[in-house]
Amino acid sequence: MPRQFGFANFGWLPTAALFIALCVPGGQATPSIIITNLPAFGTTNYVAGVVLGVDPAACAVALFINVPPWGWWSKPFCAQPLTTIRPDGSWSANIATYISDTNATRIAALLVSTNYNQPCVLGDQNLSTNIYSQALASAIVTRPSPVVRWIHFSGYDWWVKEYFTPVGPGPNYFSGSVSNVWTDDAGRLHLRISNRSNQWQCAEVATGRTFGYGNYRFELDSEVNSIDSNVVLGLFTWSDDPAWAYRQIDIECSRWSIPADVNNSQFVVSPYYLNGHLMRYRTAPGITNSTHLWTWESNQIAFQCQAGGYVTNPSPANIIASMTFTKAGEVLQTGDEQVRINLYLVNGIPPTDNKEVEFVIKSFQFVPLGSPQPAMLASVGKSTGGFQFVVNGEFDRRYQVQATTDLVAWQPLDTILATNPNFSVQDTNAPGFDQRFYRTVTAP
Repeated sequence: MPRQFGFANFGWLPTAALFIALCVPGGQATPSIIITNLPAFGTTNYVAGVVLGVDPAACAVALFINVPPWGWWSKPFCAQPLTTIRPDGSWSANIATYISDTNATRIAALLVSTNYNQPCVLGDQNLSTNIYSQALASAIVTRPSPVVRWIHFSGYDWWVKEYFTPVGPGPNYFSGSVSNVWTDDAGRLHLRISNRSNQWQCAEVATGRTFGYGNYRFELDSEVNSIDSNVVLGLFTWSDDPAWAYRQIDIECSRWSIPADVNNSQFVVSPYYLNGHLMRYRTAPGITNSTHLWTWESNQIAFQCQAGGYVTNPSPANIIASMTFTKAGEVLQTGDEQVRINLYLVNGIPPTDNKEVEFVIKSFQFVPLGSPQPAMLASVGKSTGGFQFVVNGEFDRRYQVQATTDLVAWQPLDTILATNPNFSVQDTNAPGFDQRFYRTVTAP
């Protein structure tokens, strides 16, 4: 459960009183870089962002863009490979210095020291591991383009894979149709393997950004044990860069065409065929809600599967399986990987009952490593139909905002994923009370 600590009094207002709960003790902020303005595909607008947790005068931003099929390029120019960070931590730069640059599909912003020195990148198919290893932090995003369908799920944007010829995994056909990939009114993700005109079509989505080290949690709302033996549900990271085995950390729910296999899932650190890189486990029949997760650090990857929704310290009875991978020199290192979720057929073989297959994913959450910084009030004011305030939080943390009139019965007002260091909260019920109290609780 989320924890509460002290309260900070921010004064009385005519219609409300505001208190913000500090969820964990404060500490040194981790260096980070955030893209706050991503220029639209086909435009020449500047990319912009902010850096946190560093001395702006001692750091800079190294920018790269990927323009298919021409590869990665340093920006703005080889003669100007670094972008200056302003004293307030903000930065901006021109990434469209040539006509073709407006067609860039990926943008990489790396937070580096001012003495960062790398050869100019001129059409490389992948950014080298050495470039990533020198960065204090990175923000790598895929830019939406007109030819790719996108969906919004669990607070993040995902692009939908579509191929009209068989590709991996499988090989299979992958459909971008709303009949194969969609979200319902509860915000859950549905993936479906369909059969159209005697062609089996699978489903896959990928995040538009890279997350790096941290906690990756996938809560499922379908029964793993009932998946057809020729079907695979994949929950994984993937990079098109072959370095570090494509940076593939994988949880796969499948019997791999062996119906009698009592195990129906596995934890995998690529390459899967090396000793100690794979562990099979069983999610028991009747479990329709389960959470499969890993915590990725530079020196280890810790997997776990829990019955039900995620809890920080589950009872042993709720832990279905766990594995910790610590092999020196074999723990994958972060780069430009994305999170992917797919539902596909083993070797393209149809389901054993020849029926279409659907699976529901309730949520995906990424949580940064370490203890969160305390949430703080930034501004307070009235708004149309209620009361509004801005909270300073931590990028990628989830905050539950709660309200009460008596400091006893707290009610959830909203749960917010911090997509930048500041987020706005509005309470449309505030005018109906003589006094109103608020607090934020950081989700675990």
